[in-house]
This record gives sequence, C-alpha cells and structure tokens, in this order.
Amino acid sequence: METPSDTVTLQVLNGCGVKGAAETLADALLPGDGALLYDVIEKGDAKLGAFNKTILVDRRGSDFSSGDFSAKALMVAARMGMRVDDIVLLKLEDNILNIDVTVIAGTDYGRYVEKLRKAKEEPL
Repeated sequence: METPSDTVTLQVLNGCGVKGAAETLADALLPGDGALLYDVIEKGDAKLGAFNKTILVDRRGSDFSSGDFSAKALMVAARMGMRVDDIVLLKLEDNILNIDVTVIAGTDYGRYVEKLRKAKEEPL
C-alpha cells in the first residue's frame, strides 16, 4: 500500500439543506487515499443552502502561473470523480484555519458518497 505523502485540510459544508449531509460526505472522504490524507477541520452549513450540484472550492490556487488550481484541489476532485468544471477558485484572504479545499454538498452529494464508499471497499 502506498504511504500518503501529504495532508489536505478540508472544510465540508452542507449546501443542500439535508440534515447531516456535510457529516456524511466528510465521513465518506476520510481518511484519504494513497497519496493524500484528509484532515477535516470543519463541518457545518454553507451560508447559502441552495446548491444543486456539489462543488469543490480551491482555497489556495496554483503556485504556478500555468495552472489555476492547486494540485491538492485537483487530486481531491479526481478522487471524488468531479470534473474540473466543478472546481471554483476562491482564495481565502485570512486563511486562519489553513484550509486547502472546501467541499460544498449539493443536492447530488449522495452520488459522491456512494462512489467514495465503493472505492473504499475495492481491494488494493
């Protein structure tokens, strides 16, 4: 088994209004994968609760001028089976909690939970 080489600090927010959506999605994401460990430092509700789609918010952006998104955001998106179109770049000015990625659970979050759980059950 591959040893994770880095940690992603995640914030998981409920943007669909379904009770427990953020908790369920965070549990499906943990503990991470072969390349990254996930540290979920906050689970809560998004300020707006009307997200139809689950989105991933890159809080860092790329260190390279050639790309928009951070490697960590792209790796989390790939693990979840999200397209690059589902990533939003929104850097935090005062990133006190040192968040790398925010995942906002939309009304479709269940399909990501199912996919992540199935991936955990597959033999390595």
